[in-house]
Amino acid sequence: MRSPFLNGRVGAGSARQRLRQKPPSPPFSLPQLLQPVGVDAFFSRYYEREALVIQRERPGYYDGLLSLQTLDDLIGGTALSSDEIIVADHSRNIQPADYQRDDESVDAVRVHRLFDEGATITLRQLQRRVPALAKLCRSVEQRLSCACQTNVYFTPANAQGFEIHHDTHDVFILQLAGSKRWQTYEPGLRLPLPGQRYFWNTLSAGPPVSAFTLNPGDLFYCPRGIPHDAQSAQEASVHISLGARVSTWAELMVEILADVALRDPAFRASLPPDFASRDVPAQVMDTKLRDLYARLQQQARPHHVLGQLAERFVDDHPAQLSGQAATLRQAVSLTLESTVGVRPGLIYRIFEHRGKVTLLCNSRQIAMPGYAAPALSFALTSESFRIRNLPGSLTDSGKIVLVRRLMQEGAIISVTAERG
Repeated sequence: MRSPFLNGRVGAGSARQRLRQKPPSPPFSLPQLLQPVGVDAFFSRYYEREALVIQRERPGYYDGLLSLQTLDDLIGGTALSSDEIIVADHSRNIQPADYQRDDESVDAVRVHRLFDEGATITLRQLQRRVPALAKLCRSVEQRLSCACQTNVYFTPANAQGFEIHHDTHDVFILQLAGSKRWQTYEPGLRLPLPGQRYFWNTLSAGPPVSAFTLNPGDLFYCPRGIPHDAQSAQEASVHISLGARVSTWAELMVEILADVALRDPAFRASLPPDFASRDVPAQVMDTKLRDLYARLQQQARPHHVLGQLAERFVDDHPAQLSGQAATLRQAVSLTLESTVGVRPGLIYRIFEHRGKVTLLCNSRQIAMPGYAAPALSFALTSESFRIRNLPGSLTDSGKIVLVRRLMQEGAIISVTAERG
């Protein structure tokens, strides 16, 4: 069966050519994603507050992030798992068995047939397979300190994949090909937690509060909790959905409580043995909880726990080490005139203690003398610099030793070689 994605039903020929162009350099980033809205303006006005729609009239704006050929190859030429692809149609119930073989592998022919019949195809977690999307996710992860993922949605012409719903994570919608008509509704639940999904029996969408069309190159930022739906126009639609799963104050509070409970047996004591069969007297409950609240307030270590969460996040997000073999070769012949810079997308943490500075990145802790802190901080916040210009009290040979070590650890790259 000929692919429905490359036979003229997904956008016009010019759109197909745009999606086949080379990836942009440097990698697509959060500032580019939000342009012309600045990152600071986004955080102060829109983030977690209200939807943002950017209609650019620049069809090729996302050139290089993804191509239709790549998507077609993924569906028809790779062994996708049932977790990586979902086929849905708001007007009927499609089950995984409808597009899987007996061994639960994905049957591309049946997927294409369902698409022809009006179903939307969702490819999940594509940042694991497409480097350009992985780099985009990393740029957002750097600024939001949270895990991100990209799903891609193929919707046939004049079709709708999903009913009205809200997401429990923030979403950035990037329209690649075709057009899609979106509607948003008044939130019934602001900033839902992961388990607080959209339930028809408790939430009523009401009339739309906004309606707009996304064309290629446009962006829609939808904070979690805002109900929405979408329908494709006269041609099939392809869009990327970048989801950001943020950490919340509630999670921090739970971690603080857990930290105290590990150290104070009062929190580990059992509830009254008969609490399930009879009410605990209000005076007993109030007295006990007042004691526990006081203990929690006295023993809480919020900065310590937040630091642990930060270290866990850094550990879970090692550098994307494209070109590391070349970096190691270049590290051998460094001079004071060598131009280097921080690796794009590097997620790291620096802390100082007892005369030493420690760099946490790539699941490693790298300890250095405290006097190296100014040079280390400068190196990891500079896109491009000459080794000679590192600040602080390091000797010339010490500067080269520091940069060489950072290159070996995947934190620094040669700008000329890797940024072009």
